Amino acid sequence: MNRRNLFIAIWAVLVCNCSNLLAQTGHFTYQNPIRSGIDPKGLRDCQVLHEQGVWYMTGTAFPHWSRQETEDCLNPGVPLYKSDDLTHWTFIKHIVERPAPDKWYYRRFWAPEIQKINGKFYAIFNCSNPEKGYQGQHIGYAVADHIEGPYKVVTDDKPLAAGNDLTFFQDVDGKVWAFWNRGREFGIGFAQIDLDNACFLTEPVSAITPGQIDYVYDETGKIRTEVREDGKVMPKVKKYHTWDAIGIEGAYVIKEKETYYLFYSSWTRGYEIGYATAPRITGPWKKYEGNPFYGAQSKAACAKNGFVWQGDVQSPFNQVGHNEIFKGPDGRYWISCHGITIDAPERPSLVIDPIWFDECGNVRSEGPTYTPQTIGYK
Repeated sequence: MNRRNLFIAIWAVLVCNCSNLLAQTGHFTYQNPIRSGIDPKGLRDCQVLHEQGVWYMTGTAFPHWSRQETEDCLNPGVPLYKSDDLTHWTFIKHIVERPAPDKWYYRRFWAPEIQKINGKFYAIFNCSNPEKGYQGQHIGYAVADHIEGPYKVVTDDKPLAAGNDLTFFQDVDGKVWAFWNRGREFGIGFAQIDLDNACFLTEPVSAITPGQIDYVYDETGKIRTEVREDGKVMPKVKKYHTWDAIGIEGAYVIKEKETYYLFYSSWTRGYEIGYATAPRITGPWKKYEGNPFYGAQSKAACAKNGFVWQGDVQSPFNQVGHNEIFKGPDGRYWISCHGITIDAPERPSLVIDPIWFDECGNVRSEGPTYTPQTIGYK
């Protein structure tokens, strides 16, 4: 082959390779909040996951709060949506439906998740039924061979435990751990779980608890209470010191390299997201000093709880939180959660953004974004 023909052959290979590379390269465009195809009354606690080429999503269906409930309008169960592009969604069905009123899981269905473990799909939910003695939230789950079901409720007779915002995490050794919230003293705790028999294999212990609260004392050393002009005594006067002081919830766990990350949310200043890390799934868990790394502040919440509002003046959000983590269209970690906009406070919406880890292992994000975003990928 002469030099000219050799040059042509090399050029053809380069062009072919470039064409193949371009064919494999795409882009993804989105803008928060995402509402297309989602219930107009909103969806809280949104979890996005990818299964067999399809995007799925679940979350807390309307009615979200007791003030929105009537006997003719109760939370119908665990909803399932699907999408081809993450931005336009289609409702499929409720994979766990509200049962007869004699069951413990009759009301709320807060913060559901779907976790794939050992080839099975676990639909996690958090419910109450005060009429049957289950005051406050309790945790349970169902199992299926396919993400769209049918699901069988494993905790049909009784809940796994009292608490809220249950999530599962399978470690590299195959053991499965349950994380959930159980009030201020316990905070977010964990225990190893037997999924087949719905029982804990270890004693539940706390991983992290809410931040510091101080009470205001009077000159006698007693905790001061507020007295209105009409003489009514109001609750104890509290002083909050940290962004997560009032309470924490919404646990979600991943492992990156040799570090475990426990994500959580707090409503102290609006709704914001932070995380704790540990060298082992059993801890010790340490909150990240730079928390929160994501979320939105509410001017009203900050004023009420003694914080200076430091939010984004351009942002439409005053709450963004209760997250889950998924692998996005570009192969990176992404966050999914719900956002509350200032102009539609009763209409929670899906919010997604990529996250990443810096050289020190700290979680980073440029969100929550609210302008059009275009992400390139191969």
